[in-house]
Amino acid sequence: MKNDEINYIQNYMLKSGEQLDFSINEYSFIDVKIIKRTERTFRLTGLLTLSQINSEELETVDEDILKLSLTPMKKLKLEDHHPNTIKWFEQGWIMKEIRFKKDGKTPDSQSYRMGFRLYCYFQEQLRAKEEKLEKEFFNWKNNSLMLSELYPKFKQERRNRAIQVCQAFIHELCGLQLANLKDYFSATWPVSKKLKFLHFISAFMELCLQKEEFDWKEIGALYYKEIGGSKQFDAYKEEFLDQLESITQCPAALMGMISLGKITPLYFSGQITGQYSAYQYGTVHALTDLSISEENYATNALNIWLVENRAVLTRMAAEKGFLKENHSLVICVDGHVRSSHRLCIEQLLKNSSVEQVLVWSDYDPDGLQIAKELYNVISPQLPIKWITADGETMKSWEKYENYMQAFLKNNRMEQEEVLGGAAEWKKWIHH
Repeated sequence: MKNDEINYIQNYMLKSGEQLDFSINEYSFIDVKIIKRTERTFRLTGLLTLSQINSEELETVDEDILKLSLTPMKKLKLEDHHPNTIKWFEQGWIMKEIRFKKDGKTPDSQSYRMGFRLYCYFQEQLRAKEEKLEKEFFNWKNNSLMLSELYPKFKQERRNRAIQVCQAFIHELCGLQLANLKDYFSATWPVSKKLKFLHFISAFMELCLQKEEFDWKEIGALYYKEIGGSKQFDAYKEEFLDQLESITQCPAALMGMISLGKITPLYFSGQITGQYSAYQYGTVHALTDLSISEENYATNALNIWLVENRAVLTRMAAEKGFLKENHSLVICVDGHVRSSHRLCIEQLLKNSSVEQVLVWSDYDPDGLQIAKELYNVISPQLPIKWITADGETMKSWEKYENYMQAFLKNNRMEQEEVLGGAAEWKKWIHH
């Protein structure tokens, strides 16, 4: 056996304190004994049987075995005499593992594990995929660097600034290695999705620099110049536009994109005043991403509530007189903090005499993430309170984060379960 194969078995098959003992049987298979040795005992704990066949001379992998989704740690129950089992076993795609009871003689379990040959196949596939992604990133950098050198010449200064921010972003990424992309995008995005977004932002910039107005479908069509190119970004439309607007702090519509087919609303209740509009206490209102980008809002409220769900917003708005009497404004991020939400909150905090902000989100992992995003938007000079699952308030992000991490080990709750009423809300404002 080669050292690589021995290392594979030692890394994935052995338990703590176990060792390998090799012997060869007469049927062209290797029996690898798994033993556990201490100062006083020597015990046989398992037996691995694997093929001695030269895997380099065999044909490509059997498609049926790929459907089993084997991993080095996964154990399979297969029929010993099934033709596929026999074939895969003989050809080294799988190995047999027998585990013994404490007497070292009586079989306790039998299963099949990923063979070293299949492990090597997957490693080679992984290397090929990584090389393909590296090449794709290299080509993107070569093709996109020139975009950062073009000068935007539009009448709308807001559009020119957004383009320049986008150009600076592209230029910065062009100086990175592929592995560094993890610092710029969500950890939940695979590398392939991050690269797809880079193609999107380059495609968007190409059109944005060339045309006063353009359609969503033109972005992929012009960039890929092939049948189906217009649909290349459809699967990620909402996410990619949110990411783009987060980078540029400008709605895509103001950068020239028409027929978007959506308007991002920001629901609220309370008093807000802008240059072109004014809203008073009494009902639920909605701002749009476009109005937020064109306005510069302020409020006379002293307390701003940032809540995750609409149900909380509507319940507080329905409490007659509460918001006005308690100088409060309630803003709902509706389950996701978008770029227009951030911009509006920043406007209100900058242009108003707000005394405190109360953050109230669900008591689940997403709610904790939303609370963190809102915390990052709020000026550190402002007092902030977080509403806990037991109806109390905390004034420190570190304490609230630790509280939530402990809470989430065994619990999940929605805001509505702690909804309370005017008495509780007043207590949270004043304590």
